[in-house]
Amino acid sequence: MAWTDFQLTVTTPLFNDDDPTVGLRVSSVRGAMRFWFRALAGTVYGSSVPALARAEQKVFGSTEGASPVRLRLTGQPTARAMIKAGEPAAFLAGVPAEDHEPGKWVAYLLGQGHAAKRRPGWATTRPHTRPGHRFTLKVGFSGDPAVDSLVLASLWLACAYGGFGARTRKGFGNVRLTYKGGPLPEGPWREHVPDAPEFDHYQELDHLPVDGPLKICADLLTGLVPIPESADGPRVAPQPILGVGNTSATLADFAEDSWEAVAAETGERYRRFRASVAHRSPNPGYKPPIKTPEYEMVIHGTDDRFPLGALGLPVNYKGGAKVTAYKEGRDELRRASPLWFRFVENEEEGTWGLFSFAFHNPFLPADQDLSIRLTGKRVENKNVYITDDDVHERTRAWMESLRGAAS
Repeated sequence: MAWTDFQLTVTTPLFNDDDPTVGLRVSSVRGAMRFWFRALAGTVYGSSVPALARAEQKVFGSTEGASPVRLRLTGQPTARAMIKAGEPAAFLAGVPAEDHEPGKWVAYLLGQGHAAKRRPGWATTRPHTRPGHRFTLKVGFSGDPAVDSLVLASLWLACAYGGFGARTRKGFGNVRLTYKGGPLPEGPWREHVPDAPEFDHYQELDHLPVDGPLKICADLLTGLVPIPESADGPRVAPQPILGVGNTSATLADFAEDSWEAVAAETGERYRRFRASVAHRSPNPGYKPPIKTPEYEMVIHGTDDRFPLGALGLPVNYKGGAKVTAYKEGRDELRRASPLWFRFVENEEEGTWGLFSFAFHNPFLPADQDLSIRLTGKRVENKNVYITDDDVHERTRAWMESLRGAAS
């Protein structure tokens, strides 16, 4: 079999596994590619989940049959490029915050599962691959131009907008894709080499488009699985999908000299966006002394509207209060944030910026027995409500705050 090689250059810390000897696994690459395949295919199949699933199986395989396209990874990081859990991480030590806690706001983006307070500073709690490391992804194409073109579309999308491993929505696990050699499938990727987009690509976007080679690839889907007559348009697709009306995006109006500095700025802005009111106590035990509006109105009040949850569930509060979704009143569900952050480099200027985008798919499936509840020992346990309009309003407000960052 002839292999086609792609270089994956890590641009932000990549958290893939608790195994300190493995920086990235093929399963992680394939999983991310499947997500972005569904985001593209949803623009064709709309609400017809069975048709989309059949198309995905033809490209990526299923439990009943392997994918016709083979993937291999080489170039696992040596000890020098792999940071073990608990070891000092330079990206958490080099960016001062206003209260003199280096790395605080980058750690905020990482979350409690991946960063912990140390004295002094912060440390990662899971191993990760340093930025700058290069993996080689070897792709063995199937010989079917449609399948192979869609595999490349999925890989390009994952590398252009997403990433691999944990916390990709918050800007970690980003990689730069570079075609290194080998046969490319018949189709659009011979004319449009699937390298990472340049900085000006992100400058031009107010949504995630389906154009150029992506549009050609989307058109190939009906040759794999026809569109059912009962399929609705893409705007009612239950999963995240690309395109106008289904996504929004912007490049923030600020730049820094490193991705770490952009991440710190982003982390602080995002915290202040979520927690937009002053705490009633001048010294609540943390800095800055701010809180979410929902803390008083919902958690310790009588309101049952919880728009903060539109940015992801569960939401945990100090003291044990929690808001999350339940299926049939019992099983807890997570709802990932519709917001994504990506730190992009402007090589001409020698600076970095924040590209942020959001998916506008329904907040929760409408055809399931789901509820959202506030629970805790010191609060009134009650049902609360989050609407699709909350998703649109919260993500719109975030984009507007980034566009006005310089002012």
